[in-house]
Amino acid sequence: MLKHLNILYILTLLVISFTFNIYYGSIGVFPIDTFAFFDSANLINQGFLPIRDYWTSNGLLVDFIQSLFFKIFGVSWLIYLFHSSIVNFIFALFTFKFLNHVGLNSKFSFFYSFAVCILAYPPVGVPFSDHHSLIFSIISIYTLILTLQKESNFYLFTTIFILFVAFLCKQIPAAFFILLTSTYLFYFSIKKKNYSLIINSLIFSLSLILIFFLFLKISSIPIKDFFIQYINFPLSIGDVRTANFTFLNFTVSLINEFKFFLIIILIMIFQILKEKKFNLLDTNIVFILVTFLALLNQELMKNQNIVFFILPILTGLVHLRLNKKSNQYNFFYLIFIIIFCVFITTKYHLRFNVDRKFMDLQSIDKTNTINAEIISKKLKGLKWITSIGQIEIDNEVLLLKESIAYLKSNKKNSMVISNYQFLNSEIDNRVYSPNRWYTNDGVSYPLSENKYFEYYVYFFKKQLIKNKIIKIYTLYPLNEKSFKFVLQEGCVITKKINNLLEEHNLTNCF
Repeated sequence: MLKHLNILYILTLLVISFTFNIYYGSIGVFPIDTFAFFDSANLINQGFLPIRDYWTSNGLLVDFIQSLFFKIFGVSWLIYLFHSSIVNFIFALFTFKFLNHVGLNSKFSFFYSFAVCILAYPPVGVPFSDHHSLIFSIISIYTLILTLQKESNFYLFTTIFILFVAFLCKQIPAAFFILLTSTYLFYFSIKKKNYSLIINSLIFSLSLILIFFLFLKISSIPIKDFFIQYINFPLSIGDVRTANFTFLNFTVSLINEFKFFLIIILIMIFQILKEKKFNLLDTNIVFILVTFLALLNQELMKNQNIVFFILPILTGLVHLRLNKKSNQYNFFYLIFIIIFCVFITTKYHLRFNVDRKFMDLQSIDKTNTINAEIISKKLKGLKWITSIGQIEIDNEVLLLKESIAYLKSNKKNSMVISNYQFLNSEIDNRVYSPNRWYTNDGVSYPLSENKYFEYYVYFFKKQLIKNKIIKIYTLYPLNEKSFKFVLQEGCVITKKINNLLEEHNLTNCF
């Protein structure tokens, strides 16, 4: 009976994970984030590879996974969200299994996992490097606990493999979790005098690194370029962010933005102190550290909040501790914890899923969406509305249609620089974008003050020459400032096509 009930719980998590993510993920667009892995994944199937052919400072594995989905099922909006929905379900499933394993009954394990799948991926909907990295990093903690409890090489390899996946999705927060995992493995190896944990960890890690470098070699992706784009350049950004980081600001953020985390962590600390036992493998201690790393990453990232899906996991662990002692006071505490979880899940569901805050659409009237199939057949199912179209530029959809028609008529070797990175998939003329993201804050690519600026200039020019580019197209809000600094003065002639699209002809630029 219990086995059949668990199957029902898992099937329900599957349905909810997909339904919520596809439904809410299809409401509204924040172009630079929404289409971050759309064209880039499709370009892989056309022979363009990240790092080798376009600048990639994170999300390497997300691109390759999405390209596989597009290769098998075709390029479409639904398949784009299918990828992230699967990750959403995997995380809910692992959370269910983990909570059940540590002692929470199936009914409540399902309850907290249900809340997790509502808050994990639906706020962004589409595949996103930050979500992939944090989700896989937390899954690695689930398997780490199993590794140390069972001293199992299978779970050890699983933990290292999942962390490797997380790192290739995005370096931070995965690197934080690699450090946490390494500390735990080293400590318990010494404590239990089981040095095979350290030895096997090194063997597994080196094997994965060698396989990855072999993949780079086969794919003709220079290892030097990988280190500069994926390791060194992000570290140079991190240096600036950590220099501006203070624990005072972090504490203020905890009190203002993350007060519910503070409440639940204080409860978890109280539970630990009450039992008068200190065990580093205590799930409360482990997940207090996990929460600290996730919030630290959030503070350094300076982006929309993505961490609230951790709250149901924490409430589940508090519930587990209360469940172990049956008395009248614990019953009322349990009721409080359950109500607390329902409250925070509802609160952040409304803010991030319904209001689409992550996509910066919280102040936009979402009742006037447009079927995005009008713009591109590949976007069938997407309800188009953007803050740009509502606030900054009139007739965005009509201008996009007009721009696509113009770009399709162009048969010359071209680049398209845009935040609407579904255009290349629609145009299908082997034009491509040299970067994944175009932000002017020095995070997407090196600006003049960054020590890797000259390398980026060389990389950009190399792509222009190799692909014999004679035209570059930009779409609002991007313009020639996004690329002109890599070319010599006076070699670009700009022509305005419409209020969205500009054409830049290159003449004697090299």
